[in-house]
Amino acid sequence: MTKILFRLAVLCSIVGFISGISRADAQSLPDPVGKVNDFAGALEASQRATLESQLEDLERETSAEVALVTVPTLDGRSVEEYANALFNTWGIGKQGRDNGVLVLVAVQDRTMRIEVGYGLEGVLSDGLAGALMRETFLPRFRDDDYRAGILDGMTRVIDIVRRAEPLTPAQLAALEQSAAAARKSWAWLWFMAIFAGLGSFMAGTAAGAKVAVQLVFGIIFAGAALVLSTFIMPIAAVVVLGLFAAAITVLGFRMAQKPDWRLTLRGTGKSSGGQGWLASGGRGVSSSSGSSSGGSRSFGGGRSGGGGASGRW
Repeated sequence: MTKILFRLAVLCSIVGFISGISRADAQSLPDPVGKVNDFAGALEASQRATLESQLEDLERETSAEVALVTVPTLDGRSVEEYANALFNTWGIGKQGRDNGVLVLVAVQDRTMRIEVGYGLEGVLSDGLAGALMRETFLPRFRDDDYRAGILDGMTRVIDIVRRAEPLTPAQLAALEQSAAAARKSWAWLWFMAIFAGLGSFMAGTAAGAKVAVQLVFGIIFAGAALVLSTFIMPIAAVVVLGLFAAAITVLGFRMAQKPDWRLTLRGTGKSSGGQGWLASGGRGVSSSSGSSSGGSRSFGGGRSGGGGASGRW
């Protein structure tokens, strides 16, 4: 009997501990102040009032409950975890119908999520929610224009829920095709970044060391990758690739200013000691000697440790 009572006490303690954690988690979440919960202060008062009225009208027409929540930060939690906890704690949507939608925006964490109840998954599918964010919310958020992003995005959400038209197989296929194209674009971006980076680094170091042949090859290599990318990637990805190539070129140019790098790229012979352009790099041969044996050199071929001083004007 004592063992049974002990086990019951342990079980009650565990249940109480878990319940305490659940209550603490719920208490850490904000309380709703309506359908528009702008805790991050992204909207003006008039905009919050207008959007609140629109969401109230939507509920009267369709019974669906749509909530907007903006927070400064998620306090270290993932956006999926936070949105799910908030959705279920608040109970967004009608009981038994589960027709709720939560639009969560974390301003400082620069992340968002559209959480959809089971009853509206046929209307606002995962693919459609993703496309909605990519096309409406996120472009404006990247420009730090949260007001326009939220208002335009919520207008789209309201329109979709009001029409309550499940996606046709053709529309679902189009969304999947769009997502596949986006994944393919990212794969091509990484692939082209490798070639553009190698060519840009070659061009940058060659320019810094003034080695003509390597510079030409680097420009051709990087240029081919950039030109080809215009045919297979969106223009935004091409711009990112171009900026990446430019940064790598500058890095290579600066590294070629170091004595060791410059000596390696230009060669160690007499001809490498000047400041003019070389046709090609490598180990140079003295031009002051007519001997084919190479036994007469101006210097012994020593290498600097990089010490000394430089000046600019």
